[in-house]
Amino acid sequence: MKTRSFAIVLMVLFTVFSTAGQYLYKLGAGSLRLEPLALITNYPVLIGLFFYLIAAILLMCALKRAELSVVYPFIGLSYIWVALVAFFFFSERLPLISWAGVGFIVLGVSLVGYGAEHG
Repeated sequence: MKTRSFAIVLMVLFTVFSTAGQYLYKLGAGSLRLEPLALITNYPVLIGLFFYLIAAILLMCALKRAELSVVYPFIGLSYIWVALVAFFFFSERLPLISWAGVGFIVLGVSLVGYGAEHG
């Protein structure tokens, strides 16, 4: 099965939606209480769950259209988006070694994408 570019676009969208879900989980965690009413009115967590549902649907659509060995490594992009969200939105400090890790992930995903097109 040849990997279609559309499947790769779906995987990138998957990582964006899953990262948005994680961002919302982090926001909701600040006011998280394990009480039924508090849980169902914690809108960031609920919207985060909805984003995860969208991400899961996108993942299944991508896997239907492409080779698993090609599209699955794109999940690594989530680590990049989460690092950027942590840095820019939560003012978390990311040491140089973390940025190096992000660089290696970019390189790895790029090589997988290149191999899918030229392999």
